[in-house]
Amino acid sequence: MTTPQPTSTVADQMREGTTRSTAARLLHGAGRASVVAYRDDPDRSLHVLAHGLTAADVPVVALPAETLDPARTCREVRLRVDQHGADPRTRVSVASLHALAHLRIMDEGETRAMSSLGLLPPEVDWPAAAGAQVALLCLDRLLLHDQAGVTPMSFSEVVDPPCFPARDQEWVCRDAVEELGSGRIGQIVDEVVCGAREGLVGPGHPTPPTMSPVVGQRVLADVDSTGCTWLEVGTTSTRTVFVPFGAPVRCLDDLQAAVGRLAQPAV
Repeated sequence: MTTPQPTSTVADQMREGTTRSTAARLLHGAGRASVVAYRDDPDRSLHVLAHGLTAADVPVVALPAETLDPARTCREVRLRVDQHGADPRTRVSVASLHALAHLRIMDEGETRAMSSLGLLPPEVDWPAAAGAQVALLCLDRLLLHDQAGVTPMSFSEVVDPPCFPARDQEWVCRDAVEELGSGRIGQIVDEVVCGAREGLVGPGHPTPPTMSPVVGQRVLADVDSTGCTWLEVGTTSTRTVFVPFGAPVRCLDDLQAAVGRLAQPAV
């Protein structure tokens, strides 16, 4: 029997919403970032301690002390921010953000001034206070790689708040969704797959060996303002199942209400 699917317009709207939400969260500090100064040392990926946006919505990164020569303040770099699945049993990448950027290292005086004025995001301010090297990034175009494919977008499209969840809320969101229990989560996923509930079923991809401990399970991949994404892990193939919330979630109270509605059978 053919599985009913949402119309192309509805499906495109759901994909666009989750794509923009993911990109915004990765810019605001979620995920794990790295930069490559591709004109100087294209084979070396520089470890980023933290990243985020300043109060003026400028991307900023904290690097280990003396990572880059401060005598040369500007460089052309590739930025990459990887998002991993929400379930701690698996560290599979579920999305990645890519951009070409101009990086400018701030001197200690400029870093202290921005910190004292509260202009640095907390994730960057903490390592900066411990002596990390801090750099600003100038970028325009972004590419998001996720289960929907590759989506180009401009920085201005995804920089504005609101952005939910914040990095420090991700574990709380995961725990709230997991309270549904494996039985109800399985029912929700099955309802989407069979067409009884609105949602999106992604194409299958080969199951990586690292996922072998969770074969046969539905593993939480992400929770954001638009809905929940689970990985349906099979022996040879794994696919995503996205379940939208009835309305955008902007805070933890909204999430609790949305999860409560998911606990009810589809009608």
